[in-house]
Amino acid sequence: MSRVNKAPLSLSKLSALMKGKEGKIAVLVGTVTDDIRLQDEIPAMKVTALRFTKTERARIEKAGGEFLTFDQLALRAPLGQNTVKH
Repeated sequence: MSRVNKAPLSLSKLSALMKGKEGKIAVLVGTVTDDIRLQDEIPAMKVTALRFTKTERARIEKAGGEFLTFDQLALRAPLGQNTVKH
């Protein structure tokens, strides 16, 4: 996959990557999509991405998570502290 075309990341993969990093913000340059295979309770996580699907956004907000734009991320963590790049 080229740098221009980033593959979407599913919610199950994102929750697996963020396991053990609960206080950090996941940063993804791409789309976060919903995954129906993830039936467990979704952890409350903070996510920054270019795009989100509607169902994925609703599931994370219901779990107590938060969505940030890149502008909000720049104000909250200007040096990139407490972020995890995917």
